[in-house]
Amino acid sequence: MKKLFLLFTLSISLLNVSGQPALTFHDNGPLPGDSSQTQEITWVDAGSAGADQVWDFSGIQYSGKSTFRGVSESVSPKSSSGNSKTMIFSEDGYDFTCNSREDGYEETGYVNLTKKMILDYSDPIVKMKYPFAYGEQFSDPFTGVARYDGSDRIDLAGDYTCKADAFGTLILRDRLIKNCLRVKVVKQSLQIGVCGSTQSRLEKFYWFAPGYRYPVFMLSVTENRYGAKEPVIIKNGWVNLNQSSQLAGTSVGSSSEIAGNAVIVYPNPFSEQVTYKYILQEQVSVTVELYDMSGKLVGMVEKRQVQDAGLHAGTINSGSFGLKPGVYSLRFTLDHEVIVTKIVKI
Repeated sequence: MKKLFLLFTLSISLLNVSGQPALTFHDNGPLPGDSSQTQEITWVDAGSAGADQVWDFSGIQYSGKSTFRGVSESVSPKSSSGNSKTMIFSEDGYDFTCNSREDGYEETGYVNLTKKMILDYSDPIVKMKYPFAYGEQFSDPFTGVARYDGSDRIDLAGDYTCKADAFGTLILRDRLIKNCLRVKVVKQSLQIGVCGSTQSRLEKFYWFAPGYRYPVFMLSVTENRYGAKEPVIIKNGWVNLNQSSQLAGTSVGSSSEIAGNAVIVYPNPFSEQVTYKYILQEQVSVTVELYDMSGKLVGMVEKRQVQDAGLHAGTINSGSFGLKPGVYSLRFTLDHEVIVTKIVKI
């Protein structure tokens, strides 16, 4: 059994290495004309880094606020490179100017007309490099000048770090999305103006999913310290499933992993208890059974019953089924569809 367990875990490791997601210009580069409508959520902890993570955000709460995000091409390009396009990213009142190329893009400044604020980077921020895969990271220093109401000047300088720190399965209220890549961004800066100085630290987590050009989920924490005062901390997050991409000419996010019934089991391997969750696209009859490696039925986890569309969950306690260390098969019968997942008891 020990030899079998080692072979099984080795095969899982090889599968994960070959199936790791990566961001590319073709699939994730910004395109003029693209737009999305993000839904604000109350902040939750971002979870762990590493390979084969399961981020269970099925309990998130929506605030009711939505924000439009769009991409357009600048009518007055600032880029001096022939293979680079100057684009405007519009988000929550800000228009960010970026130079986009096949190997990545950099932010050169932004404008907020409502706040009467303009910022120009004398040393722009490299925001993304392509391709970008799990375990890769880069840092880039930046400097700039911001002006409020056309006169008040603020000099700023800092450092931007971007790392693809995790990949795995993202669980939302209405879907399971596998092979997601999480990107962690940390932006630290010092701002000096006539009224004093401000130390700022922004930490963001973005989840990129197959079939979506832009992040589908984001969490951020901003910490601003004005002079010697106590820091002001702001936490927020959003879900971005309503995306439209000009590459496809229609809404994105239609891959089979997102559209069909989906199952996730975690942690796997497990010691005492394993959790399973599954998404149903419509009302169907469901049966969940547990088998050992010889094909013998160990027990009925869920007897046949009709269940509504949406997210469903359950747990298996090893003591309740008398499970010994080894490999088992968890069989989900969703109407006429059968999904079998291997689980390992250690």
